[in-house]
Amino acid sequence: MFLRQFAAVVTALVLSAGIGLLAGSFGEDQFWLRATVFALCTLAPTYGLGWLLFVSPVTETEQVARPEETVEHQWWQRSTSAGFLDVVTVAGVGLFALSVTDLRVDASTVLTGLLLLAFADVAARFSVLRRRDA
Repeated sequence: MFLRQFAAVVTALVLSAGIGLLAGSFGEDQFWLRATVFALCTLAPTYGLGWLLFVSPVTETEQVARPEETVEHQWWQRSTSAGFLDVVTVAGVGLFALSVTDLRVDASTVLTGLLLLAFADVAARFSVLRRRDA
C-alpha cells in the first residue's frame, strides 16, 4: 500500500510540475513565479488523479447495490436540478439587464460569478434538503 501512495504522490508532483512549467512558458515575465503558483494550485487535483489511478483500485469499500437509490443521491439530484434552473434564470435576467443598460462587463467576470452562484446554490439547497429530510 505504501508503494501505491508513493506512486500517487510522485504522479502529483510530476504532473503539477509539468502544468506549472507549461503555464510559466506562456508569459514573457516572471516565469518561475507563474510556474510555482500554477504547480501549487494544481497539486491537490493531480494527487486526486494519482490516488484514483493507484490507490483506489485496491481500496476495499462497501459497495451500494444501486447508488442512485440512496437518499444522498436523491438530495444531490434535486439540488443540482433546482440550482441549474436558478443559474439559467439569473443568466437570462443578467443578459436582459446588460442588453437594456448597454453596460459592458468582462466575460471572465460574468462566468466566474455564474460559477460561484451555481456552487453556492447547490451547496445551500443540498444542506437544506439534508436537514429537512434527516
